[in-house]
Amino acid sequence: MSDIHQVLARKYRPQLFSEVVEQHTAVHALENAIRENRVGSAYLFFGPRGVGKTTIARILAKRINCENPKDAEPCDACESCLSIQKGYSMDVIEIDAASNRKIDDIRDLREKVKFRPIRGTKKVYIIDEVHMLTTEAFNALLKTLEEPPDHVVFVLATTELNKIPETILSRCQVFTFRKVPVTRLTRHLAEICRRENIAAEEDALFLIARKGDGSVRDSLSFLEQAVSFCDRNITSERIRELTGSFTIETFLQITSSLLDPAVGPDALIRPVVQIFDEGGDLERFVWEYMDFLRTALYIRRGVADSDFLGLSGHDVIRIQEGMKDVPPARLQQLFDDMFDLKGRAHQMRIRNSYEARILIEMTLLRVHEKMHRPSLDDVIQQLNHLSRVLEGEDVSEDRIFAERPKQEPSAPRSVPQPSSVSNAGPAAVQPPISSPISPPKPQEEPVAAPNESERKVFGDAGTKDFSIENELQKRVLGTLVEPDSLPDLKGSK
Repeated sequence: MSDIHQVLARKYRPQLFSEVVEQHTAVHALENAIRENRVGSAYLFFGPRGVGKTTIARILAKRINCENPKDAEPCDACESCLSIQKGYSMDVIEIDAASNRKIDDIRDLREKVKFRPIRGTKKVYIIDEVHMLTTEAFNALLKTLEEPPDHVVFVLATTELNKIPETILSRCQVFTFRKVPVTRLTRHLAEICRRENIAAEEDALFLIARKGDGSVRDSLSFLEQAVSFCDRNITSERIRELTGSFTIETFLQITSSLLDPAVGPDALIRPVVQIFDEGGDLERFVWEYMDFLRTALYIRRGVADSDFLGLSGHDVIRIQEGMKDVPPARLQQLFDDMFDLKGRAHQMRIRNSYEARILIEMTLLRVHEKMHRPSLDDVIQQLNHLSRVLEGEDVSEDRIFAERPKQEPSAPRSVPQPSSVSNAGPAAVQPPISSPISPPKPQEEPVAAPNESERKVFGDAGTKDFSIENELQKRVLGTLVEPDSLPDLKGSK
């Protein structure tokens, strides 16, 4: 008869404090309490699913009732430890508050706590999902938690601390359990694969740990599924196929197409059409692309921590190389556009894949066209340089206007002298009369023709008055103005 298969999540469930993955705060505090014989009467473990709340509660129960303890650890070999491990101990009672949430259930519990343990020294009650209890049940539990019998220890576990009344919290020692970092989960999965003789790529294990979202139990459950799917040879390509996730190359290609003005509509929307034809989840595609843009933006700003980004080192390097020439402002703009797309899809209550495909395609085409309009920063920069030109300042070649060759100062124009007539007397000579009301006009300097850089920006039109309002309208809103609008480069004094 063949042995019954035991799933990885149960086979590798920690049986000692030293085997717990992370959760150093709770483990360290409980070990010190055991060494000093200061075990409390009520504990409350709060944290996300699958991080070890019930597991640590069982280890604590084993150590309290262990017949041959080893420092702060249970021996894990005596009858008491084995009965707790296998689930038939009469001294450790696990209660699911989701299905035993009424006041009558708590009243029954209050009657049973009076009885002393059968074999061990303490009776341990582990109440899982305690936030599911009704208000009346919580009130019935208050007095028992505050003054339980000496032989009773309560361990409450919950994933929603905000639903626990303050009166309950004040009677418990509260420990917060945190999600396990992705890199730590990856190492844990690699060690289990080594023990099970499973070949697995590091990137594949990273993807499994990332899907586990900080939960050891969820990661092991998905590893079990991956082993069956990949036939004990786990690769990152097969894991992406199993999870339905999209590759980094797909998002790099879409981003490159959006930023390239020469890319046509067919090449731009081809990845979306391919995902639709293969039955992929377009809503998930938008979310993962938003996550990619967020990651690329952090990488462009110098953040490369794998745990923070949720990517393996190889993926971080690929994004660094693919996005090295993309300004962070462009990535932020793309993220905002995708976020708006997600909001519109939710507002329109789009559920059909074909409707989602149309919305995504039209959004990508609109974003592609918008990405190549002059940005507001460019317009402001152009207007700043235009203002300098109008004020007569020199502008360097790396700006919008090329530096204009300095004009040689023109020789002062001689004042016209009265013509001398040979037969005219002194009375015929009349000096010029200057009117105090109309002063003489200053000498106007010749206006230089626009150079090549100016023609490129403003066109080859004449020298009519230039309107900053029209230029802003043309460059920001994309509307037309007078084709011969050209700034007066001579300036006004």
